[in-house]
Amino acid sequence: METVSVRLKDIKEIDYFGKLLKEKRSELVRDLVEEGRKMKALNLYKSKKVSLGLGARFAGLSLSEFLDLMSEHNINLNLTLEDAKLSMKYAKELL
Repeated sequence: METVSVRLKDIKEIDYFGKLLKEKRSELVRDLVEEGRKMKALNLYKSKKVSLGLGARFAGLSLSEFLDLMSEHNINLNLTLEDAKLSMKYAKELL
């Protein structure tokens, strides 16, 4: 695991969360970064800047987990009808 230094404007906010959640500052910051990573990946996918697979990779999740996360946040798939038909065609060929 690598160490990263970050300057924060107001560490009191982080410490308040830590007391409330009974977590050490380092644990809390790791959790916040992890959640931020997922949200950033969702936003990138939603704005059509990354594919489904790349969004999952950026989020640090499997494709299935990323789809579940999308569902939790009411984010629809960025697929056209043509994309879906093409995918079904390839799936039938593989089976």
